[in-house]
Amino acid sequence: MSRISLRSADNWRAYDLWNLVIAILLAIAVIGFWMKHNSLSVPGCCSSTPLASVAASAGGAIWSTDGKITLTGAVKDAATKKAIADAAIAKYGAGNVIDQLTIDKSASSRIVLTGTVFSEDEKKARGDWATSIYGPGVTIDNKIVVNAPSATAASGPKPPAVKVYFETAKTDVDAKDRDSLGVIITYLKANPASRGVISGFHDPRGDKAANEELAKNRAKSVREILRAAGVDEARIVMQKPVETTGSGDLAEARRVELSIE
Repeated sequence: MSRISLRSADNWRAYDLWNLVIAILLAIAVIGFWMKHNSLSVPGCCSSTPLASVAASAGGAIWSTDGKITLTGAVKDAATKKAIADAAIAKYGAGNVIDQLTIDKSASSRIVLTGTVFSEDEKKARGDWATSIYGPGVTIDNKIVVNAPSATAASGPKPPAVKVYFETAKTDVDAKDRDSLGVIITYLKANPASRGVISGFHDPRGDKAANEELAKNRAKSVREILRAAGVDEARIVMQKPVETTGSGDLAEARRVELSIE
């Protein structure tokens, strides 16, 4: 004859209580183990870590001769990786940014800048930009080399006009176009009787007055690069903005031309 073991109501409550306690302890242990090895955080939501503390380790920003910028090194999370890449794209354009950043939770706060520019002012400008995206708490090791165009370019015939292109509604000169201005800057500095002529262009769409103002501001951006490189403002000629019609090439319309007079 089989026997059925019966428990009282109090015994069942005690049994259920101990099961609950054991389940809670197991859950706490699992969560603790997971947090230790996976870092419980939601990018872009609740992290209080500032951008300054998640800079690249043994890497940084590298400018190549074609004006492209390569982001290298490690950052602490995906949100920071995206923020740095987005800042670079906003500055230099999506086609000029190569994102080689990796994620490493132990990343330090030092980055290295490398590449070649034509003036100390341009070197400083790129260092300041790096500080602005990585944050003031990051050590910026600026190893960009200043290498002005050769003396042959300065003493030879006048270099051809340089076209500087801009993104829609933007006035910043990107790295590639800054570097292309180097030959003309060197020629101007080596030939004091010469003058630089800056001409801004705009397309016919939209309000003409607003377009002309945008073209003027873009021309001023190019002028500031010449002035920062040591070209006297009296030797810089600013032409009236020109409206481009008929070509249909809007990228060509958003340009500034620098030539030698």
